[in-house]
Parts: sequence; C-alpha cells; structure tokens
Amino acid sequence: MTVHTTGDSHSNAAWDKDVIRHELGPCLCYSFGRDKLDRCDIRKFNLKDGDTLIFCLGEIDCRCHIHKYVSDTTSYQTIIDDIVINYIDAILLNIKTAKVKLKNVCVYNVVPPVNKHNTADNPSFPFLGTDDERKAYVLYFNKKLKELCNQNSLVFFDIYDKYIDSNGFLRKDMSDDNVHIVDGKYIRDFLSFIVNDGI
Repeated sequence: MTVHTTGDSHSNAAWDKDVIRHELGPCLCYSFGRDKLDRCDIRKFNLKDGDTLIFCLGEIDCRCHIHKYVSDTTSYQTIIDDIVINYIDAILLNIKTAKVKLKNVCVYNVVPPVNKHNTADNPSFPFLGTDDERKAYVLYFNKKLKELCNQNSLVFFDIYDKYIDSNGFLRKDMSDDNVHIVDGKYIRDFLSFIVNDGI
C-alpha cells in the first residue's frame, strides 16, 4: 500500500519521504473544481488497488482570493460553498474515472492561517483580508469540507487543531515561518491511524 498526495504546495510539505507527491503547482481549489479532469487526472498517478490518496487544496483560495469576491450581496460562506461543492465533485469524478479500488480517499484540511504582521508576504499571492477574516474563511472552508466528506464517504484529514497557536493561527514552531507546516508529527500520526484502519 502506497500513500499519494496531490494538490498545491501543501501536498509536498511535511509528508514523509515514502509518500509519493503529485504536486499541481500553485493550484486553486476553485480551479481544480472548475476544470475537473483537465486540471488533475489521477489516472496519470500510477495508483494501485489498496493505495491511499490525499487531496490538498484550498489554502491559497483562503489567503489570496475569497476576500476579493465578498460583497454586500455575496457572503464568504456562499463563495466557499460553491468552491467546496465543485472540489468534491471533481474528486468523485476522478475516483470514478480512475477505476482503482483505493483504501482511503482523503481530503486534507486547509492549514491554519498565519498572522500577516509576522509573516513575509508573497507579492504573487498576497494576504487579502484581515487576519480574523482569513481565519473565518479557513474555519468555514474546513467545516464545509468535513460536511461533504461525511456525505460522500471520504476521509476528512483533520489535523488542524494540532497546528494552531493560542490565537488560532499556524504555530510558528511547526512551520517554515511562512504558510507551510514543516513538522509532520501530527500528519504522520493521523496517517498511521487511517492506514491502520482507524477510520
């Protein structure tokens, strides 16, 4: 049994060396859900029956994009609902098309947001919204992911609370001092749990 990840840079951060990563680049969850198999086709991943596949998307949406579309008539919840529904639809289409009997199909939580004041900004992917607004986006995004995972027999890969500080932001001591987790302790623990039939 082999574990695979796919998605944005979080599919390549803090995973053990024996995990096979299929990073899609700086891919939005929105784009993945919109483009479906044109954006990601897991038939190219050489998956085998009994493997585990983990989809990792959404952090860039919450950090850089959702805030642009919030208005007096469109709530962040409505925007996120649409993104997550399309994301799960694209995952299910991939699984159906691949015709591989995977042991686990997982959806990784969006990692905790960072404080803007103590984190270097990437001009190509800027922080949009206040810290508290971005935290609200992430929390709701994960709530919706969990809900739809439960409805569709997918595993919600939830290690969020293990990586937050006392204010609900990404722990600096477990990060790359930016937006990525680098200490994979709790990722390994959860992965071991699901691979050994904990879920």
